[in-house]
Amino acid sequence: MPIERKINTPLSTIIKFRPAERDELDYLKVFLFEQGTNQWNYLPEDGVGQQFERLAAGVDSALVAVDNKTPVGLVIYGQPGDVPSLFSPYISDTNVVYISEVTVHSGYSGRGIGTALLNKIIEQATEMDVSALVIDRHEENLASAGMMRKAGFTALGSFYDPSRRTVGSQKTTVLTKRVP
Repeated sequence: MPIERKINTPLSTIIKFRPAERDELDYLKVFLFEQGTNQWNYLPEDGVGQQFERLAAGVDSALVAVDNKTPVGLVIYGQPGDVPSLFSPYISDTNVVYISEVTVHSGYSGRGIGTALLNKIIEQATEMDVSALVIDRHEENLASAGMMRKAGFTALGSFYDPSRRTVGSQKTTVLTKRVP
């Protein structure tokens, strides 16, 4: 289902947010690959497949930004304490939620949808009784850096990560947001 570029209507008047539905996971997987694939993102086919199996099983969760029922943004996050081990030098607290993916349709970029999705997860995190959220990005991904900064995330550090980062500095930056 192709998505055409929309007029720059204010975000609050057209975009709604809701949990991902099981019957749309195949579509969302295609959406993630089509809209999330770029030089900065690490989206291995097998890893994404496992991520969507976890969504289908209810282990992980996802929120979708929709414009008139059409998905235009996606955020995927895990359960408290389920953080990849490669972040352990930066995360000592196990009472955190890892946000694995944030993707916005290119026709909707620059309108605050990614930040709004992160803010929705921040709101939910207060109900999950966790101490923080954790997310990562390529060190040089300026679009992700801005989105994460606007949502209140701060960098914990960066590390050389050539298996996941093939361009630029090849570094991953780990960020966190304390939950009130």
